[in-house]
Amino acid sequence: ISKENLEELENQDFESILALRKRRSREVKKVLKEGAPIYCRTSEQLEYREVKKEDGLRYILCRNPEVAISQHRERQEDLAYLQAQLEQLKGKVASQKRPALKRVIRQAEEILSHRHGHRFFDYRLEEKGRQLTYFRKEEALALEKELDGLYILRTREPELEAGEIIQAYRDLADVERAFRTMKSVLDLRPFFHRTEDRVRTHVFICVLAYLLEKLMEKALQRAQMPLSAEKALSSLKQMGVAVMQVGQESYGYVSEPTYRQRQVLAALDIPLPSRVLVPQKLG
Repeated sequence: ISKENLEELENQDFESILALRKRRSREVKKVLKEGAPIYCRTSEQLEYREVKKEDGLRYILCRNPEVAISQHRERQEDLAYLQAQLEQLKGKVASQKRPALKRVIRQAEEILSHRHGHRFFDYRLEEKGRQLTYFRKEEALALEKELDGLYILRTREPELEAGEIIQAYRDLADVERAFRTMKSVLDLRPFFHRTEDRVRTHVFICVLAYLLEKLMEKALQRAQMPLSAEKALSSLKQMGVAVMQVGQESYGYVSEPTYRQRQVLAALDIPLPSRVLVPQKLG
């Protein structure tokens, strides 16, 4: 949402909960420096702290420790890879009497175009000495470390507790994810409806798909299966039917369900399909 639209919403006294863009916002860098860096842990996947402003603006800094560890590990792997590539290029340049500068720049840019290279490294090519030097962007890396596993919510809502704000945002994120999943799972295309009835029908299908997804996930949770509805449907989608023609009749043979597929079907209280389908007359 643009700054202008946000200001208009607030001027009209609409309450909002927004997630800030982490790396492109001066607001984020400013908030990170404010308040005591002490987080309240609510679970293994969530800890948070709040920064309150005098004008009523509130920031909820939410951190997932498990995601933070994973992102830190991935970044260290990226740094090691990029540094090895740059070191190799540096040695190659040093071994040549008159390396082609444009070619060296092109190779350095190619290296840094992968794994967020430009975010983490910069380089300098000395035209006289024809030497390549590179260095880490320590300030950017320090910011990345602070952002590991973090998302920041912004609101002026005065009544809700921090935990309620987080839950409200998560509920919205679940709905948005469900609608994206619905469009891929049901293979719905974007329609340009011109009548009210068609718009209502389209919205009804969206909401119905969301309801079915949540019912599936609740059934999977009761069966202690750590699967989303999307992954469960993706697993079942691998089941197929082979058709064999015998004379004037065709027989359908259902593929043997995998262990995961059997688990999903059992969790959803769906009986296993017959391996051989009833023959049908051809023609």
